[in-house]
Amino acid sequence: MRQRRKMPINVAASFVTTIALYCGIASIFASIRGHYDLASYWILAAILFDTLDGTVARLTKSVSDFGKELDSLSDIVSFGVAPAVLIYNAYLLEGGIASGEPSPTGGMFAILFVICGALRLARYNVFQADRQDIFVGLPIPAAAGNIASFNLFCNYFDLQVTYWIMSPLTVILALLMVSNIRYPKKNMSVFVLAPGKGFRMLVLFVMLIAVFHYAFEYSPAIVFLPLGMSYALFGISNEVVAIVTRKTALADPPSDLAHDSIPESQSHDL
Repeated sequence: MRQRRKMPINVAASFVTTIALYCGIASIFASIRGHYDLASYWILAAILFDTLDGTVARLTKSVSDFGKELDSLSDIVSFGVAPAVLIYNAYLLEGGIASGEPSPTGGMFAILFVICGALRLARYNVFQADRQDIFVGLPIPAAAGNIASFNLFCNYFDLQVTYWIMSPLTVILALLMVSNIRYPKKNMSVFVLAPGKGFRMLVLFVMLIAVFHYAFEYSPAIVFLPLGMSYALFGISNEVVAIVTRKTALADPPSDLAHDSIPESQSHDL
């Protein structure tokens, strides 16, 4: 019998990925108990550890198929199932939080989010993992982060947001994940501007930092939503500008990509 070659396992990076998976499971438990703010923070923590595992993999200069598979499984739990459980329990119940009656419609939107997230991960792993410049479609952690930050934002301002508001947001994020809209990965050339425009943009960023600090002093819940929405809206606005100016948005995806590519966890696809 032909013996399979044993592949190395990056224990350090896989351990960080496992912590991200734990954060997703903890978020699900918190949502079931009705602790929606805690569930949101667990999702945001999972995003942090999902980012760190790629950093650890590069520092140790080790990639493995095991890490790729573990990262995908972690992502679908932490950024697919966990946000879906959160939005279903917190917002997609018929009549909102107060009613507590299950809604078939709410379940449909939650399922849509998970399935689109799984499709996005599968498409990336098979066709796009070796792209170092852009993401095609909104990365699943970014979609999950928007769900979590939206919940924190609404709870901080005591906004009674029911399924008729949360449902469109869930559908939009789900469709963005499986769309062909391009998002920057390591290609930041879009921010290289002429001296005059570049200086004005830098001044704007300085003002935004001041506003960010002012809001963060009150509550972190205020700043997470604008940050998440900015990334999601950047891809959309970039596509619109490309259509108007008849230029290519960031870059065109290649027609033929290799199957045995860099794992998602180690190439910072989120």
